[in-house]
Amino acid sequence: MNTWTVSWPGLRTVVELEIKQRIRSKRWIWALAVWFLLIGAITVSILGSAAWLAERARPSDFTAGPLAFGTITFFVLGMGLLIAPAFTSTSINGDRAAGTLATLQATRLSAVEIALGKLIAAWLAAAVFLVVALPFIALSMVLGNISVWQVMVTFAVVFTLVAVVCAIGLGWSALMSRGAISTLFTYLSVVVLTVLTPISLALTLPLVIQTDTIRVWGASTQLVDEYDNQLARYWDQNPNGQNPPMPPVDRCTWHAETQSTAHADRTWWIVAVNPFVVVADAAPLPPGAAKDLTMYSQINTDPLAMLKMGVRSMSQPNALERDECASLFISLPNYNVSFDEAGNVTATDAETGRQVSYDSPVKRKVVNAEAPIWPWGLGANLLLGGGMFFVAVRRLRVPYQKLAPGTRVA
Repeated sequence: MNTWTVSWPGLRTVVELEIKQRIRSKRWIWALAVWFLLIGAITVSILGSAAWLAERARPSDFTAGPLAFGTITFFVLGMGLLIAPAFTSTSINGDRAAGTLATLQATRLSAVEIALGKLIAAWLAAAVFLVVALPFIALSMVLGNISVWQVMVTFAVVFTLVAVVCAIGLGWSALMSRGAISTLFTYLSVVVLTVLTPISLALTLPLVIQTDTIRVWGASTQLVDEYDNQLARYWDQNPNGQNPPMPPVDRCTWHAETQSTAHADRTWWIVAVNPFVVVADAAPLPPGAAKDLTMYSQINTDPLAMLKMGVRSMSQPNALERDECASLFISLPNYNVSFDEAGNVTATDAETGRQVSYDSPVKRKVVNAEAPIWPWGLGANLLLGGGMFFVAVRRLRVPYQKLAPGTRVA
């Protein structure tokens, strides 16, 4: 047997054989039906919640599409990562225990054809569950500003990550003689990628705490106390007043403070391999949103963009300047504080919309998504999956060099 020879007839033979074995039972149809109903129920719940929120928000502030699309994408990815191990974690050791693997190895099929055929068949079986969710994705496209390009790119990455998990399961199935052990290790691999990466990041934060000296643009304690007393007298005399005294922002000055903060920009890369981070960062954004991800996330309830912004915020160095004067406006009910495209603080009267004269010297830290992160995370996942697939091929080659005691050959 030539271990690394691949031919289309041989590959097709293994794929057809594996697929026929998987769809032989009617439980497959019932599983798809339950999955479809589950996705449908979740979509209806999301859209119902979105409609409830839309009634209480200004039309320009809320759309249901990004919320529904992002939530369904995360759910489909999560379920795909849970389903995929079931298709490959016992694919090799299960056939070896049943005595059917030796039959394939006795033919002219190469080791890579057997392994690749099993991987493709398992990936196609898992992909069917993902395809079932497409009608609900189409519904979210209709309800929001979701383009076909966004759906295609996002789900191409989802399908790739599912294939990686299938390859990991295939590798463990080749390494372990018992199916229960290989299934356990496959699920542990998924847990490491999805759960332990953010936990590991959190555990490293105490190791990167550093005391920094920062510049603060704010009012003195005495000035703040005087303004608080002035506000208290105003509200006592005007319980329903609409024009409280202007904050003393014209008297703000610079002063230095020391604070201990964790520099997450040194360890954020730990979560770059997380499948949810990879998908969120790969999901395309509407035109112009990549230049100011912070502003886009503030006006859109988009879970994909929020996770993307969170990771990218951690990757940036900590800000060494802070504006405390703007908080004086935030505490008043008749002022709205926002940021313009340049990152300047803008305070406006809530009723008249008139801009208040306030020029902050502190520029908002703009988080952009113009440089992609996801290729590195996806590349690391592909390396892991490729390594496990290589292990599976090496363990399938004939003649055997060494097998665990008690391993059945035929």
